[in-house]
Amino acid sequence: MRCLLVTSAALLTAAVGVAVAAEELKSGLQVGERTSPYNIRDITGPNSGKSLCYR
Repeated sequence: MRCLLVTSAALLTAAVGVAVAAEELKSGLQVGERTSPYNIRDITGPNSGKSLCYR
């Protein structure tokens, strides 16, 4: 019984730690943020072969 209690407490502690860490993690653009300008080389259409800047 004591082993089950210790195991349950350890799992609860680990779950709370993971939940706290997940809230702090932010990856990529956030809602409303804009990307920085970037260049691409167009390979189709009227701009084929040209380098274009997207903002």
